[in-house]
This record gives sequence, structure tokens and C-alpha cells, in this order.
Amino acid sequence: MERMKNENPDRLSSLSDDLIVSILSHLPVKEVAKTCILSKRWQNLWSMVPSLCFDIHNWDGNCEKFTDFAGKFLLKRDEATETRIFRIFCQGFKHASDKFLPVYSKASKWITYAVKHNVKILELSFCGACTLRFPDCLFTCKTLEALKLDLMTFNFSNLKPSTIHLPRLRNLNLDHIDFFYDNLEKVLLGCPNLQDLSMENCGLKMSEFSCHSVKRLRIVGPYTSNIETISISAPCLEILVLKCYMDSWIILKDMPKVTQATLCINSPNNKREYKCHLFRSLSGVKSLDISSLCWEVYHISICKILDT
Repeated sequence: MERMKNENPDRLSSLSDDLIVSILSHLPVKEVAKTCILSKRWQNLWSMVPSLCFDIHNWDGNCEKFTDFAGKFLLKRDEATETRIFRIFCQGFKHASDKFLPVYSKASKWITYAVKHNVKILELSFCGACTLRFPDCLFTCKTLEALKLDLMTFNFSNLKPSTIHLPRLRNLNLDHIDFFYDNLEKVLLGCPNLQDLSMENCGLKMSEFSCHSVKRLRIVGPYTSNIETISISAPCLEILVLKCYMDSWIILKDMPKVTQATLCINSPNNKREYKCHLFRSLSGVKSLDISSLCWEVYHISICKILDT
């Protein structure tokens, strides 16, 4: 028996606490919490994990069990431990807008917890979130470096943040959010060091917006709702990706530094005379990837650029 123990040492227990905590950071919080029963040494390690992922799929969509677990987990967590990464996923279920109401009522408290514990990366994904409210502290978080909001057709005006100032935010990913008038402009002005901006399936219902510090801009599948022209200004932009069916004309302004661009733009037939102000603003690109349809509509403009 003694020989068998020597031949099968407990290698996991020989690891340092820091290394074990790092490994646990890659697991869902439900699995992390289970490790407390392994031994006395493991009783408190779960509470020091700096990366937290709350995914309602791990509870088969049961909102009551999900909210109860999340509340208790955060309450018993080591207060001295920072929350570097904080993720909440509540999507993927049909007819979920009413079902998720218990989650929405607690979400503001959880987000406040993350902000108070110096969160650096925050990802929030909600479905049918018409009643969702975010705390004001989210929009003035001094430690936040990356933010992803996937809110499934949510009007940003409903959030009504009193102030937006995210001095360290460098990466902003927006999915399924409607922006009206100057809402988007206010967000971008409140992020002075933003470098990466991605917008997917967002409503862009304004005539213009500016990305003063952004170096990489990605816009996929926007909808514009009777806006004839959208003017985008990005003087520091280096990489541009536009993939969309546009009912509006996109005017790119002040983009002298763009060296790489991907364009996949399908304009309605009645707007095929649109002469691609895009290409005029991207005459300095070194790498250009365009769709066949985009080429068909705009090849005359490209030829003029090449001839100059």
C-alpha cells in the first residue's frame, strides 16, 4: 500500500495556491464552488478566483437557482480579491424576456460588485432586456479596460447614465443595441483612450458620429431606419471592417491613417449610383478586401483611384 502511494503522488496538491487559483479561473463559477469539498486546503481557494463567469446555461435556464447561487457566491467571496474578469451570460432561451426578470433585478447589484472590486474586463449578455438597468458606477469605472454589451435589441437611451467617463477603456464591443441621435457620440467622447470599437447588429439612427482615438473599427450588420446618410470620422483609424446591407450612404471622413480595410456592402439597386465615398477616403490603404458585389457596384471608383 505504501508503495502504491509513492507511485501515485497527489501532484495537484503540490502546486502553489496561486497556480491552482489561476487554473480555477478558467472554469465556470458553478464548478469552481464545488472544489471547496476536496480538502481543507481547498475550502477557501474558490473565493480567491479573480475571473468569474456566470452562465445561466449551467443552471439549465433556471433563473431562481441562478440568482440565488450568484448572490451567495459573491457574498462569501474573499473581499480582498480583485475581480479582473466578470462575465454574465443570460441568452439562448425562447420567450425569455419575462423569464429573466429575476436576473435583471439583481444584475445592477452584481455589476456594482464587479466595479467595486476593480474589474478590468466586463462582459454582459442579456436577452429581451427591456427592463434592464445598469448602475451609474459602470459608466465611471476607473479600472475598466474592456467592455462587451450584448443586449438583444436594447435602446441605449433606457440606460440614461448621468455621466460617461471610462478613462482606461481600450476595447468596446457592442451587440444588438439601438443608438439614437447623440447617444453613441456621448459614449465615445467618454472613452478618451478607446482603440478597438466593434458594433454588430446595432441600430445606428444618427447622421454622424466620431471615433477620435479609435484605431480599429468593425461595423457588422447595422440598421439605420430611414437615415439617408451616416458620416463617420476617425482620424486615428488604421483598420476598418464594414460588413452590412445599407439603406443609407456611408460617408467616411478624416481617415488618413487607414492601411487595412475590409468592405462587404450591399446597397439597394436604386442606389447603385452611389460612388463610394468610402474608396476616396481609403486611398492610402495597403491591404483591401472587398466582396464581389461591392466590386460590381464600385469598380469605376476604384479604377479612378488607381489611375491617379
